[in-house]
Amino acid sequence: MKQKLSLQNIVGMGFMVFALFLGAGNLIFPPMVGQLAGQDMWYAAAGFLLTGVGLPLLGIVAIARVGGGFNEISGEMPKALIITLGSCIYLIIGPFYAVPRTALVSYEVGITPFLAEPGKLSQLIFSLLFFSISWYLSIRPGKLLESVGKLITPALIILLVILGLAPIFSPLGVPGEAMGTYTESPAIKGFLEGYMTMDALAALMFGIVIITNLKSHGIKDKSSLFHYSIITGIIAAVGLALVYLSLFYLGATSREVAPDSDNGGQILTLYVETLFGTTGIALLAAVVTLACLTTAIGCITAASEYFDEMFDKISYQTIVTIITIVCIFFANMELNEIIDLFIPALLILYPISITLIFLGLIRDWLPSPVLTYRATLATAFALSIADVLRIKNYAVLQPFLQPLSIIPGYADHMVWLLPSLAVFIMTILLAALHHRD
Repeated sequence: MKQKLSLQNIVGMGFMVFALFLGAGNLIFPPMVGQLAGQDMWYAAAGFLLTGVGLPLLGIVAIARVGGGFNEISGEMPKALIITLGSCIYLIIGPFYAVPRTALVSYEVGITPFLAEPGKLSQLIFSLLFFSISWYLSIRPGKLLESVGKLITPALIILLVILGLAPIFSPLGVPGEAMGTYTESPAIKGFLEGYMTMDALAALMFGIVIITNLKSHGIKDKSSLFHYSIITGIIAAVGLALVYLSLFYLGATSREVAPDSDNGGQILTLYVETLFGTTGIALLAAVVTLACLTTAIGCITAASEYFDEMFDKISYQTIVTIITIVCIFFANMELNEIIDLFIPALLILYPISITLIFLGLIRDWLPSPVLTYRATLATAFALSIADVLRIKNYAVLQPFLQPLSIIPGYADHMVWLLPSLAVFIMTILLAALHHRD
């Protein structure tokens, strides 16, 4: 008999997943894309939605298919490699990079404008408060539906509706001609910008959070878990798409208000301040802080659940506490320091995560899953390493790396894609021939 979840809880779960994905970076990328794409913003938006919304949704589907988390979706790999890779992903998207960044962005956008003299002390006090709330809401992972889905997210959505509808009903300009690389291929450029949101990595993390919350609400059998995971994922994807589209339009009509902006955060701030004045700055501060808080809670919970399965002798609450303390430490560094420190790791982990998502979706139809998984992932990993070494510009390695420049995607950190696809097809053909013999 199929187990059922109430409509209220289904919507609450969808809102929860939407909030977990919607971090500050997701609010900042689209305005910049919209401003640069101008009249071609809808082409850029289509590309962005493929990778910024489509990939995370596929990640949720892949995790739901295997009925677990990272260890289950990567089961064809050697155990030691699964543990190493999984730990790297959860540490980078957890306490070492993504979670501290949520506090830093919240402080810079939500607090700094209201301080006469912002400094290290105010940053420390804010990070302690921010992560105290995150810690409290993360120590009860099965209750995220109540705390995030039904409490924090509705407030966030109300603020987002105000922010999203404002440029539609009160536009501050009209879209101009496309600029820069958007003049030639806006859809491809938008695709690459969506790729850099890193939400595919987050999907591998949040899958286990969704499963945990469904189980805590009485959904136990595999088919029901899969069914409700997909529904909540779709709700979240629709929400993300609507937010992105409104922010694309905001950016496209922002050239008169924010003509020389360096990033989407500046565009958003100037636009909202022009429309609403000081009230607008407070509105934006609330949106960014709530978005960052929900993402921090989701990442801390996912990382803690992963390491809780790995270390039997350490309690879940203790792991949450340790991770939170590490987050506070990194959150008191400079934002650029964290980005420079961990961006190479992201350039390696992201292609692997995308590859895992697609392999997880088709695992049941692979003639030799172990061969295909290991060969395809090894190719993606090797070329991602080469990509990082290329941008580090080590002179001694350049003669060996230069031949890779003939591969499409070399300049956009996508040199891994076509070779991995070629290896994937070759392993299927080899396995099919072997079985036929």
